[in-house]
Amino acid sequence: MQKTSDLIWQDTQHRVLFDLIEKIKEVPFDPDILTHLKIYAEHHFTLEEAYMTALDFPDKDEHIEAHDRFREELTAMLETDPSMHVALQVSLSDFLHKWLKLHTLGIDKELEDFVLKSPSK
Repeated sequence: MQKTSDLIWQDTQHRVLFDLIEKIKEVPFDPDILTHLKIYAEHHFTLEEAYMTALDFPDKDEHIEAHDRFREELTAMLETDPSMHVALQVSLSDFLHKWLKLHTLGIDKELEDFVLKSPSK
């Protein structure tokens, strides 16, 4: 049962990431939200990557590559005009939401399954 509770931090952080992504759609747009999202995502990714390393997760490199793609996209978004049009806000939010949803339901589920099936350490 300990393994399930070990994964609670991951689900909690995913919810925070989804909430931050939704805030991108808010009017008026607060460009600082992208900075907050980048900082929080980096915190989450760093923790998750350390967890994968500690567990010797076999798909760690692929998982980190996915994180790196998100990092690159978010960095590019931070370089956009802070007075962006609402349609762009919605587009950015939708893109990040879809990416995170696919990531959490795909590669993160593989990590979860690995943790739940691995012997206790």
